[in-house]
Amino acid sequence: MNIGDEDVIRLLIFCIEITYQMFEGGTKATVTQKGFRERRRTFESILVDQFVGKLGEIMVKKFFEEKFFTKIELDWEISRQIEKYRNDIVNAKKKVSIKTSPSLGGVWAEADLGYDYGISVKSSVPQPTLLQFFIEVCGFSRLLDFAEIKIPSSDERFKNYLREMRNRIKNYKCGEIQTKLKGFIQGYFKTSEYKPVKEGQTLQYLGKVRETRYLVPINELRYTLEDWRRFLNEIGLLRK
Repeated sequence: MNIGDEDVIRLLIFCIEITYQMFEGGTKATVTQKGFRERRRTFESILVDQFVGKLGEIMVKKFFEEKFFTKIELDWEISRQIEKYRNDIVNAKKKVSIKTSPSLGGVWAEADLGYDYGISVKSSVPQPTLLQFFIEVCGFSRLLDFAEIKIPSSDERFKNYLREMRNRIKNYKCGEIQTKLKGFIQGYFKTSEYKPVKEGQTLQYLGKVRETRYLVPINELRYTLEDWRRFLNEIGLLRK
């Protein structure tokens, strides 16, 4: 899946807008990193976290549409309130949590309390994400054009910087989307089959649990096509 995909473009716009709203106080979400109350996150770090977190939802959507011809509706609403148990798959009859991590080494799948199912996804995105978008949709080259007009030709230092920057992106044709987003859907679990892990407990390879939630070893996830068919049937989305 490349960054020119319709849903990925929606994702970028969604992440920029929700991050702006967080900084402007338009949502109850916080710009302070959870678990480190004194550490205020930057705009870009929040945007990337939002992007990675929801990218897995798009990958799950594409997977179900391709393999099972099932219509999946994702939650694109930006709410002023922090609503617990919002369904990541809006049209599902059960509460589904889709968690995405950029860390390929994690061994735990998770879901917050209040959900019926948890889906675990691993994904990788280009760094820096926002800059890569602007390079490939011509925004970055237009910035360089503007800078060349504004900066006097006698300023050799900055003219050299601009030349180096153009050279760095010369392999990207304006409007030609090249960057691919990769991900791996590890599987899912039913929360009714597990007990929540309490806050303060220590788990191997994870450390101290900062919030009570479901944590399941990834080797216990269900992942076969028949498993996914059963999952879609249980949440009321399998087409007859």
